[in-house]
Amino acid sequence: MNQKFHSKPVLVGFSLLALAALIFPFNFVLIAPGPTKNLLNGTVSISNAQTNSINEGALYSTTIYATSPQDRPFGFQVLVAWLSGDLAVFPRDAVYGNEPAKVSEKKEKKEMLNSQSAAAEAALAFISQIPNYPKQSWSPSDVKVSMKGVGGGSAGLAFALTLIAKTVDPELIGGRKIAVTGAISKSGKVGEIGGVDQKILGAKKTGATIFIMPRANCSSQTKSPKGMSIYAVRNLSEAVHLLALSKSGGSQVSSFTCSQK
Repeated sequence: MNQKFHSKPVLVGFSLLALAALIFPFNFVLIAPGPTKNLLNGTVSISNAQTNSINEGALYSTTIYATSPQDRPFGFQVLVAWLSGDLAVFPRDAVYGNEPAKVSEKKEKKEMLNSQSAAAEAALAFISQIPNYPKQSWSPSDVKVSMKGVGGGSAGLAFALTLIAKTVDPELIGGRKIAVTGAISKSGKVGEIGGVDQKILGAKKTGATIFIMPRANCSSQTKSPKGMSIYAVRNLSEAVHLLALSKSGGSQVSSFTCSQK
């Protein structure tokens, strides 16, 4: 068997290249678990409506920390992220596209505002379908959300469920700690979001025992922390139905897991 031995200069060259790679900036985006926000504690308010006070339990919106569009993490930061297991690494274009940083930030702010409006319309549409339930006196323009430093539309489903709990059924929460993520349309359809694993980990750190996400994210979800039940829904109606069913602990909730098509 022939063996190849690299000369000392070649090994030194490889070492220098490896060292340079660690301190070289790359076009990647690092995503880490972000903080959660209990939407029942004054974050979402509705004028022109009689709302319920919910003092037990929590309904959390989930977030991620992501390096900004203009940042380029160094090689050693990318390596640490890959090895940690809690962080994710994506090509910059896959997250922000080819847009300039300011355009991306402006777009995320707009998506956040649109998600609030869509959530209000979806909640009102759902309530209007409840048999013999009084017509609501509030409109989407009456809804105010106080969340600073958060962009994107992934809190839409959480906003809609909060509105329903506050105006119709406070027992929907049932004293539980529930974390929710998912974009929402005016018709109530729940859409895919990014960073689902990191949002699950962030929710776990908060103490949430239930995590609700879009059915479309089942293929990208890999984290399943102990002590947390993870459910997937296609629309707002399914999310409300799930919360009602899970209070009793019935076997029907299994239809909302990713293992069920």
